[in-house]
Amino acid sequence: MDSRKLSSNEGLYDPAFEHDSCGIGFVVNVKGEKSNSIVRQALAVLKNLEHRGACGCEANTGDGAGMLFQLPHAFFEKVSGDLGFRLPPEGDYGVGMVFLSPDPAVEKTVAEKFESIVREEGQAVLGWREVPTDNSSLGATAVGCEPAVRQVFIGRGGATGGGIEFERKLYVIRKRAENDIRLSGTDDCFYVSSLSRRTVVYKGMLTTWQLELYFPDLADDLMESAIALVHSRFSTNTFPSWDRAHPYRYVIHNGEINTLRGNINWMHSRQAVLESGLYGDDIAGIFPVIAPDGSDSASFDN
Repeated sequence: MDSRKLSSNEGLYDPAFEHDSCGIGFVVNVKGEKSNSIVRQALAVLKNLEHRGACGCEANTGDGAGMLFQLPHAFFEKVSGDLGFRLPPEGDYGVGMVFLSPDPAVEKTVAEKFESIVREEGQAVLGWREVPTDNSSLGATAVGCEPAVRQVFIGRGGATGGGIEFERKLYVIRKRAENDIRLSGTDDCFYVSSLSRRTVVYKGMLTTWQLELYFPDLADDLMESAIALVHSRFSTNTFPSWDRAHPYRYVIHNGEINTLRGNINWMHSRQAVLESGLYGDDIAGIFPVIAPDGSDSASFDN
């Protein structure tokens, strides 16, 4: 069964009743000092959460694993230089971790659509990077629905303030892209794991020990952060997929939300009267706030 196409009823499966229960952990330097040791320790924590994750009938196809950490500026400076573009100072650019279709024609179409959204929002696409991956440790099920993994670098536009104002603009870009590309059915693989000037998410339909193997980037000494959140997914009543792997963009969550449907309905009803002096007219672009095809943890994060 293709895990990318489980957003509607099929047989006895009903996505309205999905739940998950997972393992979570975090490592932090309380002084805010970035180092590679925080990333290394977080990977060790993740591997020790294997008992809180799950796999399918294939021991090497996991329900999902991932890590969120601060943007490693020195690392991205190095790799962007190899690609022929220069990054602005730290904080003046955002990095998007994006899943795309492995079909080159679809990938090209979606990338062009994504870039047009970025331009419409007054920002600049500095370049794309093909993220190195190694799927040799993955089971056939995970490989069968494996997306293309890309990073997109977005520079802050001149009319956009720095700091949290730029972060809000990146959020609007992500939500618009989700609506215009993923929810429209243009690309079933399309998913933005993270799009931020502060943090980045490396994740996938992996076991805890596969994350570092799948993403060679994580072995680089320039991967530095003062915080790291890790997640080992156990999908008790859901099908695993690449996009539902954790962690999410603002929270990591362990357990099942029993009031999920009520919370989602209340959020949808509030959208009709939502307004914000911070978002202004941009607020219409972020609806629906809660993605309709996410898990309970994804809804909480939204």
